[in-house]
Amino acid sequence: MTRLISITVLCLMLFVTVRADEVTMSARDLAETRLMAEWAGVPEKQFILGNLYYKGEGVPQDYTEAATWFRLAADQGLAESQHMLGVMYDRGDGMPQDFSKAIKWYREAAGQGFAPAQYDLGSQYATGEGIPQNFSEAYVWFSLAASAGLEMARKERDTYAEKLSNAEITQAQQRAALLFEEIQQGKTEE
Repeated sequence: MTRLISITVLCLMLFVTVRADEVTMSARDLAETRLMAEWAGVPEKQFILGNLYYKGEGVPQDYTEAATWFRLAADQGLAESQHMLGVMYDRGDGMPQDFSKAIKWYREAAGQGFAPAQYDLGSQYATGEGIPQNFSEAYVWFSLAASAGLEMARKERDTYAEKLSNAEITQAQQRAALLFEEIQQGKTEE
């Protein structure tokens, strides 16, 4: 019981949401974060650990270990981890390349409004890897990512607009607006 109380106190002391790319960890910090992630199930900390293993920062690079931590957080709904699992499946980092699984995870994160996942989902539609090629859908997802301020998505959206008729652009814009509303409603319900 004393150990559980100590772990709980440690978890409360360490609970700070930090972007993984801003983290420089000592071995002690890593051990504490790992303990917190395991015992408290904190998805943000699990994502940080996954990112450290993915990049090999402060620990040996280990895609299998990264995927384990990303999956724990992704299963709890953390969009950043869902996106990273999509990236790992898309690239075949530490696992067999599987575009269908990449798309599944991109969709999960994109549906929460995570712009990098929206961009990557648009890219899958643009290239037709793991999904039927569809320039209108690519336009939709690039538009959503662009609306979140992702500049490269704006450029891709404009590129694919040139491949569509005016009627197709209008339909894609309407679909993007509907998806945007659904995503916003999902955010307010949380």
